[in-house]
Amino acid sequence: MADEILKNESGEIMVLGHSPWPGYRKAFYIIFALGIFYLVLAFSGLLSSGGH
Repeated sequence: MADEILKNESGEIMVLGHSPWPGYRKAFYIIFALGIFYLVLAFSGLLSSGGH
């Protein structure tokens, strides 16, 4: 691996040697919002099949 990990005197990791892929934060927020939206629909009864 060419990525280096910077550590302080105590051996704790300071900075990872690579940057995350572009758009990761936007993708996280979209997936998070979709998950919350799904839970709201599921608990509101709109997704229930009316079985039991």
